[in-house]
Amino acid sequence: MLSAGRCLVPADCTPLSGLLDSACNDSPISQFIMASTSSSPTSGKGAGLKPKSTRLLEVLNALEEGGSPHREEIFIAPPDSAAGDFTDEDSGDDDDRRGARLPGSVLHAAVVPEDSGSGEEGHLWPWTAARRQRAPVASQRHWAKRDIRPDFSSWTALDPHMEDLKSQELSPVGLFELFFDEGTINFIVNETNRYAWQKNVNLGLTAQELKCVLGILILSGYISYPRRRMFWETSPDSHHHLVADAIRRDRFELIFSYLHFADNSELDESDRFAKVRPLIVQMNHSFQKHAPLEEFYSFGASTCEYFGHRGSKRRAAGKAVRLGYEVWCGTTSQGYLVWFEPAQGTRFTRPDRGLDLAGSMVVRFVDALQERGHLPYHIFFDKVFTSVKLMSILKKKGVKATGTVREYRTERCPLKDPKELKKMKRGSFDYRVDESEEIIVCRWHDSSVVDICSNAVGIEPLVPGSRQAGTAKMRSWVQRPSLVRLFQEKAGGVSRMDQNIAKYKVKIRGMKWYSSFIGYVIDAALSNAWQLHGICCADARVDLLAFRRYVACVYLESNADTSSLGRHGRRLETESRFDMIGHWIVHQDKRTRCALCHSQTNTRCEKCQKGVHAKCFREYHTR
Repeated sequence: MLSAGRCLVPADCTPLSGLLDSACNDSPISQFIMASTSSSPTSGKGAGLKPKSTRLLEVLNALEEGGSPHREEIFIAPPDSAAGDFTDEDSGDDDDRRGARLPGSVLHAAVVPEDSGSGEEGHLWPWTAARRQRAPVASQRHWAKRDIRPDFSSWTALDPHMEDLKSQELSPVGLFELFFDEGTINFIVNETNRYAWQKNVNLGLTAQELKCVLGILILSGYISYPRRRMFWETSPDSHHHLVADAIRRDRFELIFSYLHFADNSELDESDRFAKVRPLIVQMNHSFQKHAPLEEFYSFGASTCEYFGHRGSKRRAAGKAVRLGYEVWCGTTSQGYLVWFEPAQGTRFTRPDRGLDLAGSMVVRFVDALQERGHLPYHIFFDKVFTSVKLMSILKKKGVKATGTVREYRTERCPLKDPKELKKMKRGSFDYRVDESEEIIVCRWHDSSVVDICSNAVGIEPLVPGSRQAGTAKMRSWVQRPSLVRLFQEKAGGVSRMDQNIAKYKVKIRGMKWYSSFIGYVIDAALSNAWQLHGICCADARVDLLAFRRYVACVYLESNADTSSLGRHGRRLETESRFDMIGHWIVHQDKRTRCALCHSQTNTRCEKCQKGVHAKCFREYHTR
């Protein structure tokens, strides 16, 4: 199942009115889908209208022929054969038609609009689902024109775990290995060797070699070649000695082709992400364990971009078309990924509590947060998730929530008509409160009209805010209700995480369909480690690029196969000793001799892997 026509503009880079409801039917993809479904014939006597399922290839062709300048994003689900030995191979077409080089399993996948609901895949038809979803809901609530009276306790929680991390003075590698720790590395090594053995290959992968592979993947985020084999070429314009001296090209290719994360004999066939499920479980556990304990969190959908063959990346009629897997993400307000779950419809995750799938995922994130204690967390999300019913469920769990909301999900809250509100001056608003559960819905006029719902924050106090007025980019001051101001300031954590990942994301991909998802997990772990570095080492903070470079260099230099390097390896060691990049002094359990003064020391340089006194550290790294 695919979801189409979603806007790619990050929520925290647009005015709040940019989050306003827009009809799903307005996107070019949705118009094409509904035109296809409305013209389908009925089948059998007395049978109801059963629309034809639209395929990805048809949508791509329609986009190529259309003239809309919109940027389109199409979410794809893993293939039906995800639990088998599926590889991302060419579809076999030699002609140059749109999308012909995508795998056949992707080209012939069904496409539905993002807002079509959350029914069982294969039984949900786009047009009927969209109409059913927008059917008015009979309201049993009594709405009053007054401000909300929340009864949540104030936030007083402390974070002893973060204080403990600060006291450890961990280097960037140490912070990254909070997530890819020894247990995770050994697990991947064992599963990869098991998979290779099942293919009658004696791989013999070691943890040292796997760290070299991870180092190359991380390095590919900021140094990339058209072909990855160019890292090992001897030509002066492409040879990269750090990679070439760490691991041989053919050995890297062999390991990467057999990289595996689950036992094929124990896969859950109902879970299309079963082949990476152990990694998802382990990462979620580590992310939650080391997450900063904060009051404000964001929940939303992230995109793990699908890197198929070049046919999937063409531009048609001025539009950029991107394919990707959708990932539900819960983050802190600054973009630390606390919990994630790749989307696959209702085949693996069933909606509950009378909510749709999106609302159910918010509840799952809240349940994960409350494993650290039942605290008054405040969650922010957009209109895809928000409903008055969801606010009620979260309130009963003791969790605050605020989000933009679609009009048909307000349970007939009697607010001023949007057309009437647009005629009033900018900053005008109307609001009502459900008296039984203290849930407020506010309709606010900014550049457009937006509805916001909350179970914890109301109207007062009004706060003035500067907004752009007209095409002349003049600034004007408007009154903002408290829930609007808080949403603007604290929402957008998922977009911040996406921006961090997109800057230097892993670019090496394999033939397996989940290859890009593995890169996404590595990028998320690096982003989280960098966030922790900013908290724990505020005085020595580095940017994300320097952080990734340090981890990549240490992994490649410290785990290189020195048995076959000879004199070249010693030259590499000498060059890196004086490069003034990423040398950190760390404590070691076993005392060794200082590389400079040769007396006993319990500290070493993490990058050089040499014992060095703190007093000798600067001199040792200076020519």
